[in-house]
Amino acid sequence: MGNLGKRERYYLMLLGIVVVVLLIYYFGIRNLGIKHDELVATRSQLQAQLDYYEALKTQNDEALAQINQLKLDISDVEGRFLPYITSEAIEQYVLKTFEDAGCPYLVSVSAEDVSMPTVTLPDGTTAVDRLVVKRIIVQYSTTDGFNIAEYNRSTSVVDHGEIDEEAWNAYLDEMYWHGSASIVGYQEFLDALATIEAENEDCIKINKIGVQAEGGYTLLSAEIDFYSATFNNRVSEPNMNAPYITWAGDSSFDTAGGFVGRPFVIDNPASEWFGVLMSDSEAQEGNRPFSTYYSDAIFEASVTTIGLAETLEIGDTPVPDEVPEE
Repeated sequence: MGNLGKRERYYLMLLGIVVVVLLIYYFGIRNLGIKHDELVATRSQLQAQLDYYEALKTQNDEALAQINQLKLDISDVEGRFLPYITSEAIEQYVLKTFEDAGCPYLVSVSAEDVSMPTVTLPDGTTAVDRLVVKRIIVQYSTTDGFNIAEYNRSTSVVDHGEIDEEAWNAYLDEMYWHGSASIVGYQEFLDALATIEAENEDCIKINKIGVQAEGGYTLLSAEIDFYSATFNNRVSEPNMNAPYITWAGDSSFDTAGGFVGRPFVIDNPASEWFGVLMSDSEAQEGNRPFSTYYSDAIFEASVTTIGLAETLEIGDTPVPDEVPEE
């Protein structure tokens, strides 16, 4: 090196610098570039995975929201049915409702299962779920405006095995024609049915109402359906077009002079039958389930002996050849 000239030493140093730079690039910068490219590619892959999981998370949130909404919808539908049927509990509820409405003169009550068709799914298979309907059938009696009504021995004249003469005479004093306006039971019967159906309009339906005129009083009957179901997976919509939703019949008839059943004497001045008295034989029909046994016996004996007009103490009143149309 000592024999080299100044120029040769300069070139040698320059060559050394170039070699060092090349070594630094090859073993340093170049490797760093390759590593950077790898890191960029890795980041892109990780970012793609992150975007995928973020999208999956959003879909899961939407799916969870849909599941929660479906649960709410299913719960709403399930709430439209009784959770289960207990006949004795339903009967107890029905009888108490009629009693609270002022219609306590029960003639009969029974319960029966209503056969319902199976549910066919859109794919043609039969659903494992089924509708369960329990029908409560009741019959009540109105009063007749003359005889002494009794509910749960409320007007009994027997006290510890002996007749209470004071009570007996008081009840006898009340045995006269109080007028058809005093007959109770019909409106109270309708009020009770309205209360029952309004209790749960989705799962309680009035299936049928019947009216049967007897000797001065009326027998009123109703069939009340209570809906339950056995559900596994249930989806349904209520039928808002059913006939019980709104009245679809004619409402233009004048009923001012009409009457439900037939009283002993028609005392409504607006009626075509105003002042007409029931015949003795018709007045004695039926067993008067609303009445005390002694009141009914006295009434029957009095009508047989002196006739209905004298029994009611209303004097002579025309008796029709035929009964008016109901």
